Amino acid sequence: MAPIRREGKVVKTLFFLFVFLGILVGVGYAAWMRLAVAVKVDPPQLVTVKKELFVHEILERGSVDSASNVEIRCQVESAGGLTIISVVPEGTIVKKGDLLVELDSSTLRENVTKQRIAVAGSEAKLAQSKADLRTAELTLTEYLDGKFNEEKKSIANDIASAKEKVRTESDNVSFNKKLLERGYITESQVKAGEYALEQAINEQQIAELKMYVLENFTSKKMVVQYEASIETAKAKVKSDEESLNLDRERLAHLERQLELCQVTAPQDGQVIYYMPRWGGEEDLIKDGKKVFERQIMLRLPDPSQMQVRGLVNEANIRLVKIGQLATVRLEAFPNQVFNGVVRLVNDYPEPSSWMGGSMSKEYMTTVTILDAPEGIKPGLTAEAMIVVNEIPDALQLPVQAVFQYGGKTYCITYHDGQWDKLEVQTGPSNDKHVVILEGLSEGDEVVLGAWAHRDKVDLPKLTPEEEAAEKEEAEQSEPSERPDRERPGGAAGGPPSRGDGSPRTEGGSESRSRGERGGGPNRRERPQESVTQEAPKEESKEAPKEEPKTERPAETPPPPRTQGPRPPQGPGA
Repeated sequence: MAPIRREGKVVKTLFFLFVFLGILVGVGYAAWMRLAVAVKVDPPQLVTVKKELFVHEILERGSVDSASNVEIRCQVESAGGLTIISVVPEGTIVKKGDLLVELDSSTLRENVTKQRIAVAGSEAKLAQSKADLRTAELTLTEYLDGKFNEEKKSIANDIASAKEKVRTESDNVSFNKKLLERGYITESQVKAGEYALEQAINEQQIAELKMYVLENFTSKKMVVQYEASIETAKAKVKSDEESLNLDRERLAHLERQLELCQVTAPQDGQVIYYMPRWGGEEDLIKDGKKVFERQIMLRLPDPSQMQVRGLVNEANIRLVKIGQLATVRLEAFPNQVFNGVVRLVNDYPEPSSWMGGSMSKEYMTTVTILDAPEGIKPGLTAEAMIVVNEIPDALQLPVQAVFQYGGKTYCITYHDGQWDKLEVQTGPSNDKHVVILEGLSEGDEVVLGAWAHRDKVDLPKLTPEEEAAEKEEAEQSEPSERPDRERPGGAAGGPPSRGDGSPRTEGGSESRSRGERGGGPNRRERPQESVTQEAPKEESKEAPKEEPKTERPAETPPPPRTQGPRPPQGPGA
């Protein structure tokens, strides 16, 4: 009996073992089926390499201005400013010479009156100086032609009289000596005659000495004195003339300043109040507001020479050149497109706003409107698409179809469930397309949204230096606070890269191929990229409806948002 019982236990054990194995096989098969359903992945979205015209355009937003824009400034000199008495309403059509602004001129009128009095005083001083000069000149002539000769002749008479007296006294002395010999007179009488003769001789010598002094000293001294008086008078006249001229110039200047208080139109045009770039309503001129010298008050634009002035970010400014063509759209003319050409690109960036913000620099760029319409006015909102690059018959792919890794650019291919990477050489890019130089041919298909599928292909292992460089580039390419700001470009020879590894375009430029711009000027929308294949999402028919769906394996998180267009949201994107 014991062997029979042992055989029964073995049979039971084998039975339960087979049942347990069957259960395991069933559970394993069910789990495998569920896993097969869960991991089934829809085919990726593919895009075809196309050969067509590549156009890189940069969008410049700004406002309309006139190329011949006459600025009306306050030209009156005033340290404290002048009050506006009246100003013509904005938008008024004026003719040359019409009154635009009247400034307070009360202080200038008072200064003009004072200066006229000063001019009259200077004129009186000059007249007196000229009279003094004439008097000095006449005094010299009077002396040379009158008093000198008078004195000379008077002294000559004295000399003649003295000589006659000497002769007479000499005769008397001779006669008295004869009388003394005869005893008629005394010796004292003879000596008295000799004394008179000696006195006469002295008088003659004195007269002759006076003539010598007059001719050699006195006359010359008097001439020098009179000539010095003349020169002094001439200097006084010149000084008074300069003073009078300065007073007259000052008066003329004040009178011109007084005239400038009446600001008139230098040409025909429409009055536009000047608004500073960072100004507000309070900065516009109005009655009672003070203005200062050289301050712009109004503008008179020429409507036949209109232009668009806008800012181009520093990341794009190197691409913009004078003479490049552009298309201009105006908000006031929504159904029209106008032709333009880049006329000016500033060499220096515009001053940053006092409110702070981004450190990115912007450069003022001017686009001349070649066919400006009637009715266009300064200040209208406008945008200009500047064509910075055109390549005919260029192989192109959407920028989402390539990515950079380790300093190289890759595409991802998908054929019959097989994933593979393909290294390519890229050229110029815009915000939608990138030019393919090598690695692909027209008609080839690659995966759209390549960066999101990079984990499905074997990428070369990076060195620590390359990993550090890749990480640093990704950190520098993080989206900025303002989506319209540009970021530095990618590796040389290829499109700029984003933090997610896919090529990124430079912010502020809305570039697209010529085919995407539509067939007419009324097209305002910019369509998204078209793809050659879009696999429909279908649920597996093998999965039982009552069984809950197993979670799909975790995929790589979507790349951060960039300034370019978002990739299409389709299967595998």
